[in-house]
Amino acid sequence: MTLMPIFASHLEEQVDSTRQSATSLLTSEYDMLLQSMNQSFNQVLATAEYPLLRRFLSRQEAAETPAWGLAAQSDWEQLEALFDTLLTHFGRYTRLAVVDTEGREWVATSTVALLPRPPVVNHGATTAFREAMTLQARDLYVSPPRLGASGEEKAPVTTVIDIATPIIDDQGERLGVLLFTLDWSRLTASLPHARESRGEALLVDAQGNWLLPDDESPEEQFGQPLATHWPAAWRAMSARNQNTTTLDEHLLAFRSHDLRTQHYRSQAGTVISDPGTQPWRLGILMPRPSLWGLLLENPVQLLAIAMVYLLSVAFGVFWVLSDHRLRSLRERALTFSREARQYASEVQDLYEHAPCGYHSLDSDGRVSKINRTELGWLGYRADEVIDKRHYRDFVTPETRAAFDAAFRQVLGQGQEGSAECELLCHDGTRLPVAIQATAQVTEEGFQYSRAMVFDLSERKKLEARLERQALTDPLTGLGNRRYLEGQAAMEIARAERSGAPLSLIAIDLDHFKRINDTYGHDVGDVVLQAFAKLARQVLRDGDVLCRMGGEEFAVLLPDTNREQALQVAERLREAVATTPAMVGDDATEDGRLAYTTSLGVTLVSAGETTLKPAIKRADQGLYAAKETGRNRVQWEEA
Repeated sequence: MTLMPIFASHLEEQVDSTRQSATSLLTSEYDMLLQSMNQSFNQVLATAEYPLLRRFLSRQEAAETPAWGLAAQSDWEQLEALFDTLLTHFGRYTRLAVVDTEGREWVATSTVALLPRPPVVNHGATTAFREAMTLQARDLYVSPPRLGASGEEKAPVTTVIDIATPIIDDQGERLGVLLFTLDWSRLTASLPHARESRGEALLVDAQGNWLLPDDESPEEQFGQPLATHWPAAWRAMSARNQNTTTLDEHLLAFRSHDLRTQHYRSQAGTVISDPGTQPWRLGILMPRPSLWGLLLENPVQLLAIAMVYLLSVAFGVFWVLSDHRLRSLRERALTFSREARQYASEVQDLYEHAPCGYHSLDSDGRVSKINRTELGWLGYRADEVIDKRHYRDFVTPETRAAFDAAFRQVLGQGQEGSAECELLCHDGTRLPVAIQATAQVTEEGFQYSRAMVFDLSERKKLEARLERQALTDPLTGLGNRRYLEGQAAMEIARAERSGAPLSLIAIDLDHFKRINDTYGHDVGDVVLQAFAKLARQVLRDGDVLCRMGGEEFAVLLPDTNREQALQVAERLREAVATTPAMVGDDATEDGRLAYTTSLGVTLVSAGETTLKPAIKRADQGLYAAKETGRNRVQWEEA
């Protein structure tokens, strides 16, 4: 009876410790799963943007029947090398495939060796292909985990996930589907490490089907209902999205994750999956400490009880034992105090040096707490900011409205807010960030807001690089049709304000199909590149040269009247006619190939808001030049 309060207190501490361990393990497993999935999403989206992939599918789409020409063979070999690199470097994929709009698989790489050039495989009936063909650019289809294998039929059974995204060219035409097969068993291999703490990791879909494969025989337990093995656990997990609860002799901590909505850290626009499989529910199941279990773990305590009982008749001995016990408890209290201080120091260090920024604001938006990571981004000391500066003062004027709206949401009933802003640093630079904030509220009302700040610099750089790629022709390095339309909108507006003339030249390489048919597409590409290089040398500063597609080019001439435009066009025609393209000795005897161009010239008329009418007139002049013998310049009146 004397020792029972001590045992009861110790048991309560053990239960709290187990609950905290389960929560910490759950957070670790959830973040690891989210990070791995988002990395895979970003890898698929980045690969789908490769110009080489679009060019390969465009050639197959343009052919009347699927064929492997020299150019297609070269593109296929480059894609194979790229996919082999991704498969080897990341190690998480079992298969990478490219499928055209007819469901034919053209490029495939897996962890099992394939033929030197894979046969065309029909994917038209697969769910991943059908779903991806309905998506827009940068959207993803993610299949539920399933049993499968990569490569041949005798490959070992494992669990995989299909991630598919459409491949769309610069004109918005759908070219096919990029399919990555993710080794689900490799990705989830880290989740069961809860067993090291005598716990068990749970992962089920929205229907309660088991999603964690067994290492030795994945097909035995995978896909089985959780309600059969742990009915109480499934009842608790299906009732709420997140909770920590007690189940008879176990403690369960769980939370849900919906791939369709919780992918904000990735570059995906929209993620879809099979109906009824989302959200997933991840849980950690830990044995609940009991008094009898504590006694079995430490037999010395049983012996102490017997000794207290036997020696209780002697007051002196009882006093000695009590004093000894008091000293022991004091030492344990000191030990717990030291551990608590060490733990608090570790938590503070994690807060100060976290990879993201943390700060707290009072109801007026004044900074009451901020970690060293964010201070380092801003370039200020803590004593210059805390309790002295309003956080919105660090937000650039252009993005301050978004910050104010999010802060109002935190102060309102929702008590949550998020925004993408730019921070103005001490050295004058600007830092793009994403802020996610929640309110800390007690019975006395709002106390302060807590916010996480994520550095978006790398993501913004990636978006800018992708935008540049979307406006550039990969073969010649010139701007494409989209780039020309953007430049034309600015030049038309400028010409309307100033009254200056604006001219347009349409250019077509004469008999270019004959060059491709005679010397091959590789030589044709060299001729296109040679023309682009020569035209840049001949044209003036400020002239906008773009490749419209195939052998067609266009030049926008700001502040240029009819006579000047004809002079520029004639100078370019003469330069091309007298400068053969250097195509190498393998193509011609002297390594040179002469070619000519036909040019149509027109003025962009006043009142025209787009370049389409002028392009049509310039094309008419171009066709007239071709019909009258080619290698000439033809003016087309507006």
